[in-house]
Amino acid sequence: MSKLSKYKFHIIFAFAIILGITWYLLSKNKTIESEIQTAKVTKGDLSISFSLDGKLVGDIYEPKFSVSGKVDKIYVKEGDAVKAGQWIASLDLIEAQKNLEKVLLDSSKERNDFTEANEVTYANITVTDTVKRILEKNQWDLQKAVLDVELKDLALKQSRLVSPVSGTVANLNIKIGDVVSTQNQTPIVTVVKSDVFTFEAYAEEVDALKISKDQTVKVSFEAYDNKSFFASKFFLSPVAEIDSNGLSSYKVVVYLDTPKDIKIMDGMEGSASFVTKEIKDVVIIPNKAVFRENNKSFVNVLNEKNENVKTEITTGFTDGKSSEVKSGLSLGQTLVI
Repeated sequence: MSKLSKYKFHIIFAFAIILGITWYLLSKNKTIESEIQTAKVTKGDLSISFSLDGKLVGDIYEPKFSVSGKVDKIYVKEGDAVKAGQWIASLDLIEAQKNLEKVLLDSSKERNDFTEANEVTYANITVTDTVKRILEKNQWDLQKAVLDVELKDLALKQSRLVSPVSGTVANLNIKIGDVVSTQNQTPIVTVVKSDVFTFEAYAEEVDALKISKDQTVKVSFEAYDNKSFFASKFFLSPVAEIDSNGLSSYKVVVYLDTPKDIKIMDGMEGSASFVTKEIKDVVIIPNKAVFRENNKSFVNVLNEKNENVKTEITTGFTDGKSSEVKSGLSLGQTLVI
């Protein structure tokens, strides 16, 4: 290779190295710039809270027959809306009706016997002890007959199973011809009160002591991506429930204010958040934008020339992720994190 060729080769090689270094530095600078995070100075609310896991509990009722008998008629099906006092099912009423008619006749006979005995007795001048006992027995028989009428009338009424509340028939576990017994405790029908749910959880001693009646409570559900719903009121049981390990916990019942367009169901899992401290409508910034030097707080503010300006600030309340800014910043400023 001639000297001229070698010279050209060295020039081209050196130029390629320079281009490579330049490209590397530019790429590195772009990478650094792309990794820079910023945040805006905003206004909002800050709060500190703790959460309790729990689940929704429906307002559920399981009415039962108070007398035994054979199911004669069923007036509803699962999914039906019912009103308080509406008939759900009835037992064979023929026997109950006949029993009532029988005791009514017995009562009428006893009343006539009592009246006749009194008329005969008081027609005599002398009322002996024997006569008094007869009158007392007649009085007792009459009272017993009246009581029998009341009991048979009650049995007739109890042969009809009615809904205790307005709601929806969730389960129906009987059919015509089934024999029901007062000794069988298996629920035969379940009525859920419409749109009435509570959220129930259990708080350990430490958390129970943090709960006060004036706190704000929000409930979130896993099924709704932890969207929060406010609660109007809640109840903390003062009675401890002791587990097998001897640890105490306290039942918490939260009454929800759920929107009408939200569908919630018994057993849905979620968490109740109890706010222990809260401030509203303050200037806030993310904690990761703040650094400290000599016991003072600073942030890097990005100015109009895209330069970082170290700025001293005074912070206040923090929720662990964001902090209140009392002085040193204005709304809308951009911070370099």
